[in-house]
Amino acid sequence: MLANTRFVPHQHVGAVDVPPYLLGTFTGSNDTLETMRQQAWGDRGERSMLVRELTESVVRDVWPKDYMGEILAIRNFCTTRLRYTNDQSHVELVRDPQNIAERILAEGVALVDCDEIAEMIGTMCMQVGREANFVVAGFDAPGDYSHVFCVAVEPKSQKRVCLDPVAGTTEREMLGRVTCFALWKLDDDSPGPHEVWP
Repeated sequence: MLANTRFVPHQHVGAVDVPPYLLGTFTGSNDTLETMRQQAWGDRGERSMLVRELTESVVRDVWPKDYMGEILAIRNFCTTRLRYTNDQSHVELVRDPQNIAERILAEGVALVDCDEIAEMIGTMCMQVGREANFVVAGFDAPGDYSHVFCVAVEPKSQKRVCLDPVAGTTEREMLGRVTCFALWKLDDDSPGPHEVWP
């Protein structure tokens, strides 16, 4: 978990209803990715009926067994409903998928950073039975990670599909600039990354 992490329970701040979230000092990508995995698996992640209902509404018009269509429908929804913004300078904020879904349903759009986008996409993909992974990437020195996104696996072809609304239509170019990465499987509960390059 994040160092110096505080779990803030459901509360009311002024007239705003604030759901639980994790807030802590950034201690590195491994802690953040482990927090993301735990939240994606949790009661406010893959097991959340609110997130499931949102996911069902996103894939409802996709033909049955069109798994790539479901993956792309989730990506397109998250591209239009999740607006990227940075975390605070010295704070790592990781909202859970249900918190993000509640914001989308209440306000139409949720302001999130790349870890929350990846977590939401990964959770939605798992809810329709797709294998999902988090990829933390760097663009400079090996091990200097600065971005995270989700990769889903289309089951018929076993192709990995990069799902990164932050990169938008420049996903291919972004992947070309990657100098190092680590892949964290959401279907494997062993700690740490499962693939690392270089």
